[in-house]
Amino acid sequence: MTHAIRRKTKIVATLGPATDPPGVLDDLVAAGLDCARLNCSHGDSRDLLRRAREVRAAAARAGRPIGVLFDLQGPKLRLSASTAERPVLVGEEVTFSSDGPYAAAPGHATVDFAGFAHLVTSGSEIVIGDGVPRFAVQSAGDRHVVARAVSAGAIAPRKGINVVRARPELPAITDKDVADLDTAMLAGADFVALSFVRSAADIDELRERLRAGGSRASIVAKIETVEAYERLDEIIDASDGVMVARGDFGVTAGLARVPLMQKDTISRSTKAGKFVITATHMLESMIQAPEPTRAEVADVANAVIDGTSAVMLSAETGVGRHPVEAIRIMSAVAEAAEETPVVHGRAQVGEYQGDTPSATVMRASVVLAEQLAAQLLVVPTTTGGAARDCAKFRSRTPILALAHDPGVAAKLTTEWGVHPVVADVGGSPYELTETALDVARDEVGLASGDRVVVTAGPRAFFPDATNLIVVRELP
Repeated sequence: MTHAIRRKTKIVATLGPATDPPGVLDDLVAAGLDCARLNCSHGDSRDLLRRAREVRAAAARAGRPIGVLFDLQGPKLRLSASTAERPVLVGEEVTFSSDGPYAAAPGHATVDFAGFAHLVTSGSEIVIGDGVPRFAVQSAGDRHVVARAVSAGAIAPRKGINVVRARPELPAITDKDVADLDTAMLAGADFVALSFVRSAADIDELRERLRAGGSRASIVAKIETVEAYERLDEIIDASDGVMVARGDFGVTAGLARVPLMQKDTISRSTKAGKFVITATHMLESMIQAPEPTRAEVADVANAVIDGTSAVMLSAETGVGRHPVEAIRIMSAVAEAAEETPVVHGRAQVGEYQGDTPSATVMRASVVLAEQLAAQLLVVPTTTGGAARDCAKFRSRTPILALAHDPGVAAKLTTEWGVHPVVADVGGSPYELTETALDVARDEVGLASGDRVVVTAGPRAFFPDATNLIVVRELP
Protein backbone atom coordinates (compact mmCIF):
# COMPACT_ATOMS: atom_id res chain seq x y z
CA MET A 1 0.00 0.00 0.00
CA THR A 2 1.39 3.43 -0.93
CA HIS A 3 2.75 5.94 1.58
CA ALA A 4 -0.03 8.45 0.78
CA ILE A 5 -2.67 5.87 1.68
CA ARG A 6 -0.89 4.72 4.85
CA ARG A 7 -0.79 8.20 6.38
CA LYS A 8 -4.30 9.31 7.30
CA THR A 9 -3.59 12.72 8.85
CA LYS A 10 -3.37 15.37 6.13
CA ILE A 11 -0.64 17.98 5.69
CA VAL A 12 -1.39 21.62 4.89
CA ALA A 13 1.62 23.79 4.04
CA THR A 14 2.02 27.49 3.36
CA LEU A 15 3.55 28.59 0.06
CA GLY A 16 5.89 31.55 -0.16
CA PRO A 17 9.31 32.65 -1.39
CA ALA A 18 10.89 29.39 -0.20
CA THR A 19 8.58 27.31 -2.41
CA ASP A 20 8.83 29.50 -5.53
CA PRO A 21 12.08 28.14 -7.06
CA PRO A 22 11.56 25.64 -9.91
CA GLY A 23 10.97 22.08 -8.75
CA VAL A 24 10.38 22.85 -5.07
CA LEU A 25 6.59 22.60 -5.27
CA ASP A 26 6.83 19.23 -7.04
CA ASP A 27 9.16 18.06 -4.27
CA LEU A 28 6.62 19.22 -1.64
CA VAL A 29 3.90 17.21 -3.35
CA ALA A 30 6.15 14.16 -3.55
CA ALA A 31 7.01 14.55 0.14
CA GLY A 32 3.32 14.44 1.11
CA LEU A 33 1.66 17.84 0.64
CA ASP A 34 -2.13 17.49 0.59
CA CYS A 35 -3.33 21.10 0.64
CA ALA A 36 -1.49 24.35 -0.15
CA ARG A 37 -2.18 27.44 1.97
CA LEU A 38 -1.92 30.87 0.37
CA ASN A 39 -1.56 33.53 3.07
CA CYS A 40 -3.38 36.68 1.93
CA SER A 41 -1.46 38.72 4.52
CA HIS A 42 1.61 38.44 2.30
CA GLY A 43 1.91 39.06 -1.44
CA ASP A 44 -0.46 40.73 -3.87
CA SER A 45 -3.19 39.25 -6.06
CA ARG A 46 -0.69 38.41 -8.79
CA ASP A 47 1.40 36.33 -6.38
CA LEU A 48 -1.69 34.56 -5.06
CA LEU A 49 -3.02 33.74 -8.53
CA ARG A 50 0.38 32.59 -9.75
CA ARG A 51 0.87 30.25 -6.81
CA ALA A 52 -2.65 28.86 -7.17
CA ARG A 53 -1.96 28.08 -10.84
CA GLU A 54 1.32 26.43 -9.90
CA VAL A 55 -0.45 24.20 -7.37
CA ARG A 56 -2.93 23.06 -10.01
CA ALA A 57 -0.08 22.33 -12.42
CA ALA A 58 1.87 20.39 -9.79
CA ALA A 59 -1.25 18.40 -8.90
CA ALA A 60 -1.76 17.52 -12.57
CA ARG A 61 1.85 16.36 -12.87
CA ALA A 62 1.50 14.25 -9.72
CA GLY A 63 -1.83 12.81 -10.86
CA ARG A 64 -3.62 13.52 -7.58
CA PRO A 65 -5.72 16.37 -6.15
CA ILE A 66 -4.01 19.08 -4.08
CA GLY A 67 -6.31 21.49 -2.26
CA VAL A 68 -5.87 25.27 -2.47
CA LEU A 69 -6.68 27.24 0.69
CA PHE A 70 -6.85 31.04 0.69
CA ASP A 71 -6.33 32.40 4.22
CA LEU A 72 -7.91 35.85 4.59
CA GLN A 73 -6.08 38.34 6.82
CA GLY A 74 -9.12 39.59 8.72
CA PRO A 75 -9.32 42.79 10.77
CA LYS A 76 -5.72 43.41 11.79
CA LEU A 77 -5.23 46.30 14.22
CA ARG A 78 -1.87 48.03 14.60
CA LEU A 79 -0.31 50.90 16.47
CA SER A 80 0.29 53.81 14.09
CA ALA A 81 3.70 54.53 12.59
CA SER A 82 3.81 57.76 14.63
CA THR A 83 3.49 55.98 17.98
CA ALA A 84 6.58 56.60 20.11
CA GLU A 85 8.55 53.51 21.10
CA ARG A 86 8.91 53.14 24.86
CA PRO A 87 8.80 50.60 27.68
CA VAL A 88 5.63 50.04 29.72
CA LEU A 89 5.69 48.97 33.37
CA VAL A 90 3.06 46.99 35.29
CA GLY A 91 0.42 49.35 36.65
CA GLU A 92 1.18 52.12 34.17
CA GLU A 93 -1.79 53.76 32.46
CA VAL A 94 -1.81 54.34 28.69
CA THR A 95 -4.46 56.18 26.73
CA PHE A 96 -5.22 54.66 23.32
CA SER A 97 -6.97 56.60 20.58
CA SER A 98 -7.19 56.90 16.81
CA ASP A 99 -6.53 60.66 17.00
CA GLY A 100 -3.18 61.50 15.44
CA PRO A 101 -2.33 64.62 17.50
CA TYR A 102 -1.93 62.53 20.65
CA ALA A 103 0.63 60.12 19.15
CA ALA A 104 3.74 61.60 20.74
CA ALA A 105 2.11 62.79 23.95
CA PRO A 106 3.30 61.14 27.18
CA GLY A 107 1.10 58.23 28.17
CA HIS A 108 -0.64 58.02 24.76
CA ALA A 109 -0.59 55.53 21.88
CA THR A 110 -2.32 55.88 18.53
CA VAL A 111 -4.12 53.04 16.75
CA ASP A 112 -4.56 52.80 12.98
CA PHE A 113 -8.29 52.17 13.15
CA ALA A 114 -10.85 54.96 13.12
CA GLY A 115 -13.30 54.60 15.97
CA PHE A 116 -11.03 52.30 18.00
CA ALA A 117 -12.60 53.62 21.21
CA HIS A 118 -15.95 52.19 20.14
CA LEU A 119 -14.56 48.64 19.87
CA VAL A 120 -13.82 48.14 23.55
CA THR A 121 -15.74 48.02 26.82
CA SER A 122 -14.65 48.18 30.42
CA GLY A 123 -14.37 44.37 30.31
CA SER A 124 -11.99 44.29 27.34
CA GLU A 125 -8.26 43.71 27.32
CA ILE A 126 -5.75 45.19 24.87
CA VAL A 127 -2.82 42.94 23.95
CA ILE A 128 0.23 44.22 22.11
CA GLY A 129 2.45 42.19 19.78
CA ASP A 130 2.97 38.57 20.83
CA GLY A 131 1.28 39.07 24.19
CA VAL A 132 3.18 41.74 26.09
CA PRO A 133 2.43 44.26 27.29
CA ARG A 134 -1.17 43.45 28.17
CA PHE A 135 -3.66 46.05 29.35
CA ALA A 136 -6.94 45.88 31.25
CA VAL A 137 -9.35 48.54 30.02
CA GLN A 138 -10.33 50.98 32.78
CA SER A 139 -12.69 53.17 30.81
CA ALA A 140 -13.81 53.71 27.23
CA GLY A 141 -15.09 57.04 25.96
CA ASP A 142 -16.09 58.34 22.55
CA ARG A 143 -12.53 59.03 21.43
CA HIS A 144 -10.13 57.51 23.96
CA VAL A 145 -9.54 54.30 25.89
CA VAL A 146 -7.73 54.36 29.21
CA ALA A 147 -6.04 51.06 30.07
CA ARG A 148 -3.73 49.85 32.84
CA ALA A 149 -0.79 47.51 32.10
CA VAL A 150 -1.08 44.11 33.78
CA SER A 151 2.18 42.86 32.25
CA ALA A 152 5.33 44.73 31.30
CA GLY A 153 6.66 45.14 27.77
CA ALA A 154 7.10 47.79 25.12
CA ILE A 155 4.93 49.64 22.65
CA ALA A 156 6.40 50.51 19.28
CA PRO A 157 5.30 51.74 15.84
CA ARG A 158 3.31 49.22 13.73
CA LYS A 159 3.04 46.63 16.47
CA GLY A 160 -0.07 44.50 16.19
CA ILE A 161 -2.99 44.81 18.60
CA ASN A 162 -5.56 42.28 19.72
CA VAL A 163 -8.69 43.30 21.61
CA VAL A 164 -10.10 40.59 23.86
CA ARG A 165 -13.91 40.81 24.03
CA ALA A 166 -14.19 43.45 21.34
CA ARG A 167 -17.56 44.90 20.42
CA PRO A 168 -19.14 43.52 17.21
CA GLU A 169 -18.39 46.77 15.37
CA LEU A 170 -15.04 45.28 14.40
CA PRO A 171 -15.76 44.01 10.85
CA ALA A 172 -15.47 40.29 10.19
CA ILE A 173 -14.50 40.91 6.56
CA THR A 174 -12.43 43.99 5.74
CA ASP A 175 -12.06 45.80 2.41
CA LYS A 176 -8.77 43.95 1.90
CA ASP A 177 -10.53 40.64 2.59
CA VAL A 178 -13.17 41.46 -0.04
CA ALA A 179 -10.45 42.07 -2.64
CA ASP A 180 -8.59 38.88 -1.62
CA LEU A 181 -11.85 36.94 -1.71
CA ASP A 182 -12.39 38.06 -5.32
CA THR A 183 -8.90 36.73 -6.07
CA ALA A 184 -9.68 33.46 -4.32
CA MET A 185 -12.86 32.96 -6.33
CA LEU A 186 -11.03 33.85 -9.56
CA ALA A 187 -8.44 31.20 -8.68
CA GLY A 188 -11.14 28.62 -7.97
CA ALA A 189 -10.11 28.22 -4.31
CA ASP A 190 -11.18 24.97 -2.66
CA PHE A 191 -11.08 26.46 0.85
CA VAL A 192 -11.31 29.98 2.29
CA ALA A 193 -10.18 30.51 5.88
CA LEU A 194 -11.71 33.36 7.86
CA SER A 195 -9.49 35.00 10.49
CA PHE A 196 -10.58 36.33 13.89
CA VAL A 197 -14.00 34.68 13.76
CA ARG A 198 -16.19 35.64 16.70
CA SER A 199 -19.58 34.09 15.91
CA ALA A 200 -21.53 32.02 13.40
CA ALA A 201 -22.75 35.28 11.85
CA ASP A 202 -19.22 35.92 10.57
CA ILE A 203 -19.27 32.56 8.79
CA ASP A 204 -22.72 33.27 7.36
CA GLU A 205 -21.51 36.58 5.92
CA LEU A 206 -18.59 34.88 4.18
CA ARG A 207 -20.82 32.11 2.82
CA GLU A 208 -23.21 34.67 1.33
CA ARG A 209 -20.31 36.39 -0.42
CA LEU A 210 -19.03 33.08 -1.79
CA ARG A 211 -22.46 32.10 -3.08
CA ALA A 212 -22.93 35.50 -4.69
CA GLY A 213 -19.63 34.97 -6.50
CA GLY A 214 -20.58 31.47 -7.63
CA SER A 215 -17.91 29.79 -5.49
CA ARG A 216 -18.28 26.36 -3.90
CA ALA A 217 -15.27 26.84 -1.61
CA SER A 218 -15.45 25.27 1.83
CA ILE A 219 -15.19 27.68 4.76
CA VAL A 220 -12.56 27.15 7.45
CA ALA A 221 -13.23 29.05 10.68
CA LYS A 222 -10.02 30.02 12.47
CA ILE A 223 -10.42 29.63 16.23
CA GLU A 224 -8.08 32.32 17.55
CA THR A 225 -10.21 34.58 19.73
CA VAL A 226 -11.75 34.09 23.16
CA GLU A 227 -15.15 34.94 21.67
CA ALA A 228 -14.81 32.19 19.04
CA TYR A 229 -13.94 29.56 21.61
CA GLU A 230 -16.89 30.58 23.77
CA ARG A 231 -19.18 30.08 20.74
CA LEU A 232 -17.33 27.07 19.38
CA ASP A 233 -20.30 24.77 18.79
CA GLU A 234 -22.26 27.32 16.77
CA ILE A 235 -19.16 28.15 14.72
CA ILE A 236 -18.45 24.47 14.03
CA ASP A 237 -22.06 24.03 12.94
CA ALA A 238 -21.93 27.01 10.56
CA SER A 239 -18.55 26.20 8.98
CA ASP A 240 -17.23 23.31 6.89
CA GLY A 241 -14.16 22.89 9.06
CA VAL A 242 -12.13 24.74 11.67
CA MET A 243 -8.49 25.66 12.24
CA VAL A 244 -6.92 25.64 15.68
CA ALA A 245 -4.96 28.87 15.17
CA ARG A 246 -2.74 28.64 18.22
CA GLY A 247 -0.71 31.82 17.62
CA ASP A 248 -3.30 34.53 18.11
CA PHE A 249 -5.32 32.44 20.55
CA GLY A 250 -2.22 32.20 22.73
CA VAL A 251 -1.90 35.97 22.56
CA THR A 252 -5.51 36.74 23.43
CA ALA A 253 -6.28 33.95 25.91
CA GLY A 254 -2.81 33.31 27.33
CA LEU A 255 -0.38 30.52 26.46
CA ALA A 256 -1.51 28.24 29.29
CA ARG A 257 -4.99 27.85 27.75
CA VAL A 258 -3.79 26.78 24.30
CA PRO A 259 -3.30 23.00 24.88
CA LEU A 260 -6.72 22.43 26.43
CA MET A 261 -8.42 24.61 23.80
CA GLN A 262 -6.69 22.58 21.09
CA LYS A 263 -7.79 19.24 22.50
CA ASP A 264 -11.34 20.42 23.11
CA THR A 265 -11.70 21.96 19.65
CA ILE A 266 -10.41 18.83 17.95
CA SER A 267 -12.76 16.64 19.99
CA ARG A 268 -15.86 18.74 19.36
CA SER A 269 -15.12 19.18 15.65
CA THR A 270 -14.56 15.46 15.15
CA LYS A 271 -17.80 14.55 16.92
CA ALA A 272 -19.63 17.02 14.68
CA GLY A 273 -18.18 15.37 11.58
CA LYS A 274 -16.16 18.47 10.56
CA PHE A 275 -12.48 18.49 9.62
CA VAL A 276 -10.04 20.31 11.90
CA ILE A 277 -6.59 21.69 11.09
CA THR A 278 -4.04 22.23 13.87
CA ALA A 279 -1.71 25.13 13.06
CA THR A 280 1.08 27.47 14.20
CA HIS A 281 4.62 26.80 15.45
CA MET A 282 4.44 23.05 14.83
CA LEU A 283 8.01 22.72 13.53
CA GLU A 284 9.06 26.32 14.12
CA SER A 285 12.77 25.58 14.60
CA MET A 286 12.90 24.18 11.05
CA ILE A 287 12.63 27.70 9.66
CA GLN A 288 16.39 27.61 10.21
CA ALA A 289 17.39 24.11 11.39
CA PRO A 290 17.36 20.93 9.27
CA GLU A 291 15.72 18.97 12.11
CA PRO A 292 12.96 19.87 14.59
CA THR A 293 13.28 19.75 18.36
CA ARG A 294 12.02 16.71 20.24
CA ALA A 295 9.36 18.91 21.82
CA GLU A 296 8.07 19.92 18.37
CA VAL A 297 7.90 16.28 17.29
CA ALA A 298 5.92 15.48 20.43
CA ASP A 299 3.62 18.44 19.71
CA VAL A 300 2.81 17.16 16.21
CA ALA A 301 2.35 13.60 17.46
CA ASN A 302 0.00 14.71 20.24
CA ALA A 303 -2.16 16.66 17.78
CA VAL A 304 -2.43 13.49 15.68
CA ILE A 305 -3.25 11.38 18.72
CA ASP A 306 -5.89 13.94 19.71
CA GLY A 307 -7.55 13.20 16.34
CA THR A 308 -6.78 16.29 14.25
CA SER A 309 -7.71 15.89 10.59
CA ALA A 310 -4.67 17.83 9.40
CA VAL A 311 -1.52 19.51 10.65
CA MET A 312 -0.24 22.74 9.13
CA LEU A 313 3.15 24.28 8.41
CA SER A 314 3.43 28.06 8.13
CA ALA A 315 6.78 29.85 8.00
CA GLU A 316 8.54 26.47 7.99
CA THR A 317 7.63 26.07 4.31
CA GLY A 318 6.73 29.64 3.33
CA VAL A 319 10.09 31.23 4.13
CA GLY A 320 12.09 28.46 5.82
CA ARG A 321 15.36 26.97 4.67
CA HIS A 322 14.11 23.37 4.60
CA PRO A 323 10.52 23.32 3.27
CA VAL A 324 10.65 19.86 1.68
CA GLU A 325 12.32 18.25 4.68
CA ALA A 326 9.73 19.85 6.98
CA ILE A 327 6.94 18.06 5.12
CA ARG A 328 8.85 14.78 5.08
CA ILE A 329 9.35 14.94 8.84
CA MET A 330 5.75 16.02 9.45
CA SER A 331 4.54 13.06 7.38
CA ALA A 332 6.79 10.56 9.17
CA VAL A 333 5.77 11.81 12.62
CA ALA A 334 2.07 11.71 11.74
CA GLU A 335 2.29 8.21 10.34
CA ALA A 336 4.14 6.96 13.43
CA ALA A 337 1.65 8.60 15.80
CA GLU A 338 -1.28 7.01 13.98
CA GLU A 339 -0.08 3.58 15.12
CA THR A 340 -1.51 4.21 18.59
CA PRO A 341 -4.93 2.58 19.07
CA VAL A 342 -6.24 5.79 20.65
CA VAL A 343 -6.44 7.43 17.22
CA HIS A 344 -8.94 5.01 15.73
CA GLY A 345 -12.64 4.69 16.43
CA ARG A 346 -12.70 8.07 18.17
CA ALA A 347 -16.27 8.81 17.03
CA GLN A 348 -17.65 5.63 18.61
CA VAL A 349 -19.06 3.93 15.53
CA GLY A 350 -21.11 1.52 17.59
CA GLU A 351 -23.03 4.31 19.31
CA TYR A 352 -23.58 6.54 16.29
CA GLN A 353 -27.10 6.78 14.89
CA GLY A 354 -27.22 8.19 11.37
CA ASP A 355 -29.81 10.85 10.63
CA THR A 356 -30.24 9.81 6.97
CA PRO A 357 -30.33 6.42 5.19
CA SER A 358 -27.11 7.29 3.36
CA ALA A 359 -25.28 8.20 6.58
CA THR A 360 -26.44 4.96 8.17
CA VAL A 361 -25.18 2.97 5.18
CA MET A 362 -21.80 4.69 5.44
CA ARG A 363 -21.64 3.80 9.13
CA ALA A 364 -22.42 0.19 8.27
CA SER A 365 -19.70 0.14 5.61
CA VAL A 366 -17.11 1.36 8.14
CA VAL A 367 -18.18 -1.31 10.66
CA LEU A 368 -18.11 -4.00 7.98
CA ALA A 369 -14.67 -2.99 6.72
CA GLU A 370 -13.33 -3.06 10.28
CA GLN A 371 -14.84 -6.45 11.11
CA LEU A 372 -13.61 -8.02 7.87
CA ALA A 373 -10.14 -6.43 8.22
CA ALA A 374 -10.55 -5.05 4.70
CA GLN A 375 -7.52 -3.45 3.07
CA LEU A 376 -9.61 -0.64 1.61
CA LEU A 377 -13.00 1.06 1.75
CA VAL A 378 -13.90 2.46 -1.68
CA VAL A 379 -16.47 5.28 -1.68
CA PRO A 380 -17.74 6.74 -4.97
CA THR A 381 -19.07 10.21 -4.13
CA THR A 382 -20.86 12.98 -6.01
CA THR A 383 -20.66 15.75 -3.40
CA GLY A 384 -18.03 14.38 -1.01
CA GLY A 385 -20.62 13.79 1.69
CA ALA A 386 -20.32 10.00 1.67
CA ALA A 387 -16.54 10.17 2.18
CA ARG A 388 -16.94 12.67 5.03
CA ASP A 389 -19.52 10.43 6.68
CA CYS A 390 -16.89 7.67 6.73
CA ALA A 391 -13.95 9.89 7.72
CA LYS A 392 -15.51 11.05 10.98
CA PHE A 393 -15.32 7.54 12.43
CA ARG A 394 -11.50 7.52 12.23
CA SER A 395 -11.52 3.94 10.96
CA ARG A 396 -8.39 1.83 10.61
CA THR A 397 -9.44 1.09 7.04
CA PRO A 398 -8.14 3.60 4.46
CA ILE A 399 -10.84 5.32 2.41
CA LEU A 400 -10.48 5.71 -1.36
CA ALA A 401 -12.94 8.41 -2.47
CA LEU A 402 -13.81 8.36 -6.18
CA ALA A 403 -15.17 11.73 -7.34
CA HIS A 404 -16.05 12.54 -10.95
CA ASP A 405 -15.81 16.27 -10.11
CA PRO A 406 -12.19 17.49 -9.59
CA GLY A 407 -13.49 20.24 -7.30
CA VAL A 408 -15.11 17.69 -5.01
CA ALA A 409 -11.91 15.64 -4.94
CA ALA A 410 -9.83 18.71 -4.02
CA LYS A 411 -12.19 19.57 -1.14
CA LEU A 412 -11.56 16.11 0.34
CA THR A 413 -7.82 16.76 0.74
CA THR A 414 -8.27 17.84 4.37
CA GLU A 415 -10.42 14.87 5.41
CA TRP A 416 -8.75 12.37 7.72
CA GLY A 417 -8.08 8.98 6.15
CA VAL A 418 -9.58 9.92 2.76
CA HIS A 419 -7.51 9.50 -0.39
CA PRO A 420 -9.44 11.36 -3.12
CA VAL A 421 -9.16 10.37 -6.77
CA VAL A 422 -10.85 11.88 -9.82
CA ALA A 423 -12.68 9.02 -11.51
CA ASP A 424 -16.00 8.76 -13.30
CA VAL A 425 -17.83 5.72 -11.98
CA GLY A 426 -21.35 4.97 -13.08
CA GLY A 427 -23.62 2.45 -14.73
CA SER A 428 -25.18 -0.55 -13.04
CA PRO A 429 -24.15 -1.58 -9.53
CA TYR A 430 -21.97 -4.31 -11.07
CA GLU A 431 -20.29 -1.89 -13.51
CA LEU A 432 -19.73 0.68 -10.77
CA THR A 433 -18.14 -1.92 -8.51
CA GLU A 434 -15.83 -3.22 -11.23
CA THR A 435 -14.73 0.29 -12.18
CA ALA A 436 -14.12 1.14 -8.54
CA LEU A 437 -11.99 -1.96 -8.07
CA ASP A 438 -9.96 -1.16 -11.21
CA VAL A 439 -9.21 2.32 -9.87
CA ALA A 440 -8.35 0.87 -6.46
CA ARG A 441 -5.84 -1.53 -8.01
CA ASP A 442 -4.17 1.31 -9.92
CA GLU A 443 -4.07 3.74 -7.01
CA VAL A 444 -3.22 1.49 -4.09
CA GLY A 445 -1.50 -1.53 -5.58
CA LEU A 446 -3.80 -4.14 -4.07
CA ALA A 447 -2.73 -7.77 -4.23
CA SER A 448 -4.56 -11.03 -4.84
CA GLY A 449 -6.59 -12.03 -1.80
CA ASP A 450 -7.00 -8.46 -0.54
CA ARG A 451 -10.49 -7.71 0.70
CA VAL A 452 -12.24 -4.52 -0.40
CA VAL A 453 -15.54 -2.97 0.70
CA VAL A 454 -17.25 -0.81 -1.93
CA THR A 455 -20.19 1.50 -1.27
CA ALA A 456 -22.46 2.50 -4.11
CA GLY A 457 -25.38 4.68 -5.05
CA PRO A 458 -25.51 4.43 -8.85
CA ARG A 459 -27.24 7.58 -10.06
CA ALA A 460 -29.38 5.77 -12.59
CA PHE A 461 -30.67 3.35 -9.95
CA PHE A 462 -30.40 5.20 -6.62
CA PRO A 463 -30.32 8.92 -7.45
CA ASP A 464 -30.69 10.27 -3.93
CA ALA A 465 -28.51 8.18 -1.65
CA THR A 466 -25.73 5.66 -1.16
CA ASN A 467 -27.55 2.47 -0.18
CA LEU A 468 -25.51 -0.46 -1.46
CA ILE A 469 -22.46 -2.20 0.05
CA VAL A 470 -20.40 -4.77 -1.86
CA VAL A 471 -17.63 -6.94 -0.40
CA ARG A 472 -15.05 -8.31 -2.86
CA GLU A 473 -11.93 -10.38 -2.46
CA LEU A 474 -9.49 -9.76 -5.28
CA PRO A 475 -8.58 -12.82 -7.36
